[in-house]
Amino acid sequence: MGKKEIIVEGRNYEEVVSKGLEELKLKLEEVEVEILEEKTSLILKKKSIRLKITEKQENVEESLHELDIEKTIEKGQHQAIKPLTTCDDEDFFRIDYLADGVYLSVTSSTGKNLQEKTKEILAYLEKKSVIELNIESIHQCLAENLDEPVKIAPHQKEHLIDGSVVIDISKDKLQAYVAIIKADGGKEISFEEAKEALKEKGVVYGINETKLHTMIDHGVYDEKILIAEGKKPKAGENGRVKYHVDIHKQHKPQILEDGTVDFKKLDIIANVVQGQLLVEIIPPTDGVQGINVFQQEIPPQKGKPAKIALGKNVVGDEGGLKIYAQVEGQVFLRDGKLQVSQVYEIPGDVGHSTGNVKFNGTVLVKGNVKSGFVVEADGDIQVNGVVEAATLIAKGSIILNRGIQGSNQAYLECENLVAKYIENTKIKSLANIESDCILHSDVIAKKNITVIGKRGLIVGGQVRAGEEIRAKVIGSHMGTNTKIEVGIDPDEKSNYETMKLEASEIEKNLANLRKTIALLKKIEQSSTLEDSKKEILVKSVKTYEHLKEKHESITNQLKAFELRGQDLSRGKVHASMKIYPGVRVSILNAARHIYDELSMCTLYVKEGEIAIGPHEQ
Repeated sequence: MGKKEIIVEGRNYEEVVSKGLEELKLKLEEVEVEILEEKTSLILKKKSIRLKITEKQENVEESLHELDIEKTIEKGQHQAIKPLTTCDDEDFFRIDYLADGVYLSVTSSTGKNLQEKTKEILAYLEKKSVIELNIESIHQCLAENLDEPVKIAPHQKEHLIDGSVVIDISKDKLQAYVAIIKADGGKEISFEEAKEALKEKGVVYGINETKLHTMIDHGVYDEKILIAEGKKPKAGENGRVKYHVDIHKQHKPQILEDGTVDFKKLDIIANVVQGQLLVEIIPPTDGVQGINVFQQEIPPQKGKPAKIALGKNVVGDEGGLKIYAQVEGQVFLRDGKLQVSQVYEIPGDVGHSTGNVKFNGTVLVKGNVKSGFVVEADGDIQVNGVVEAATLIAKGSIILNRGIQGSNQAYLECENLVAKYIENTKIKSLANIESDCILHSDVIAKKNITVIGKRGLIVGGQVRAGEEIRAKVIGSHMGTNTKIEVGIDPDEKSNYETMKLEASEIEKNLANLRKTIALLKKIEQSSTLEDSKKEILVKSVKTYEHLKEKHESITNQLKAFELRGQDLSRGKVHASMKIYPGVRVSILNAARHIYDELSMCTLYVKEGEIAIGPHEQ
């Protein structure tokens, strides 16, 4: 279709342009305006202007670019569509069908050799169904580049060739390419015919009709263009294992506020509690099916399910998608199996390589526990090596196969304690303590302390038990100060001493309050009290009543403790060999300093005094 054009005249530019646009039925941005003439009449003093308004010609190349027409031709299977030889002015030859025959003319020079030119002409003549060719005449015309037409065949009617479309389908059937072949004497292919050709080929999905329209309307010939595209299937995602606990904890020292690094707090144990969610299995997805240009469904590749093997002390839900801990302990993967262990085993020392240890089960240390480090366990603690100036706290028992050299800095707290030896250590046991010897330590047990190993020795420090202490030897021949105390729960006695101090302090406060109250009441009887002093009187009375009630409660608790201390069946000290001078023994509320060496004896309370009797097994 040709472009629209009009010449319009008028008095001013705006009026003329508006008139021209109205006649062309176009918008201003769709036209180009050229001023042909502009003049003013000197006599009439009138202005006139003549304009040429032309419709803008659409840029074919830009249109194709905007539609993203792919002109890049695939390599390999998809070759460029070579234009069929025609007799257009652009070609180097022309064929004319005259009354006396078919004539060949060379219209322009070309870089092709004689053989190539001959081959191209013969291919064209074959396509045009020209018969009875005179090959020698063709060779002569081409070789001599004759200006005059040369007869190459007898008279015959020209075979007209209509335009056509070449369709190429990719191997995966996801792309369809189209090349429009120009007509040679015949009818150009229409959009409807091209669409029908695609349909006959089976291409019915993903057709870009706008692009196809553009190719045909603007004569884009012999270019292989992607005209239809299917939808690739989307593969399903593989199932995965989502961990709700960190089973791959790494050694991450804590950076302190001053910039130094605390290598003791590495937090390398993944502790879990019973019933805790450990792992969630995320199922795979089926993916999204695709569709090819033939509108055939393409099944997606389904994701692979995730798997995890279950070890000890873990259990899955009914669907097998969630895994829980059956017991408290440490969760880890071993040999590809998820499991929970109630024992955390440290193959070497507790030191800088492990940091402090905190575990909600039992801790087994096969090496030593180095100075300055802490081991805490909700279960037991067992150490095969030596414990140095460290801290061990267990809700269960502590077993030290070799013992502890605490350097007066170690602290142990547990239910029961069994140690080869105890030296320069502070210990608190909620039940019993057993050891071969206790040297210069502060030891407390709510029940019994037994020191009857090979040496069976208690020397120095302070050893306290709620019920009995049993040893071979207590003290030393050098008269080492050794404090032995039994018969009263050490914690209860500590509370007793604290309450006595508190009761004494309350008594002082009560005495002061009585004086204040008496003075204010005496003033009140003789004159009217100021508001501020009335307030002091009221507060003093309230405080006095509160402290009086508290004092009475503490006094009752002290009396109850003292009554329990009168139970003479508790509290004995047994020495199967010797008790040396320098030992101070306290049983219940009685105390005795040992000035003479005692052999094979048991100390107990009789009539409020500590008595010495034969050794009780």
